[in-house]
Amino acid sequence: MPGVGFETWFPKRCPTVFVVKNTAGEGKRIKIFHYPIANGLERDLMTIPYVSEADIRHSLLKGELMTKLRSGEAIVTASNIDLLQFDGCQKSFLQSVGILDGLEIAAVPAVLPFAFKQGVLLLGAKDDVNRVFSTPETFLNGVFGNNTFKILIKHNGRDLVEGSDYFVAESGGLGSGYDTAVLTFAPKPRSILIADYVVEVIL
Repeated sequence: MPGVGFETWFPKRCPTVFVVKNTAGEGKRIKIFHYPIANGLERDLMTIPYVSEADIRHSLLKGELMTKLRSGEAIVTASNIDLLQFDGCQKSFLQSVGILDGLEIAAVPAVLPFAFKQGVLLLGAKDDVNRVFSTPETFLNGVFGNNTFKILIKHNGRDLVEGSDYFVAESGGLGSGYDTAVLTFAPKPRSILIADYVVEVIL
């Protein structure tokens, strides 16, 4: 039979735990969610069929779990449920009773160190003779961490192939940064040359 107020069956399907230990004095047995815990022993509250993470969160905020933990009758020995906290007081309380995981979201960079440029017009004379064109800024070319970056060039809407239709170069010499595309053909005056590439952003 479910306890009073716990009407919905919550079968445990994931390795989510919320384990409390009875630390009451004088060998006292305690009850949490109407389930007994013998003195010195532990119980995973997530294995109680009619208790959910939401029930535990509510009880920690203003219920019997908060009362048992504040009085020292119980401590939390393991928890990986979602207890995200924006209140400093409540977060401090949860940490003081042994809860370390699930209280905050790990910080992530707010800005990517790369910027993606699309449809950029290449600079250079289109006169049936010139084959050297440049970008308005240096672009990334090669492997950076787990990412591989290449410039993609289109001539009149057709994708060109690096190594066959064009080659990339650094106009200022080795290490100055890629900013040049040398085509294997000379575009006609009305040709449209655009490029997609990635640039580094200094954070």
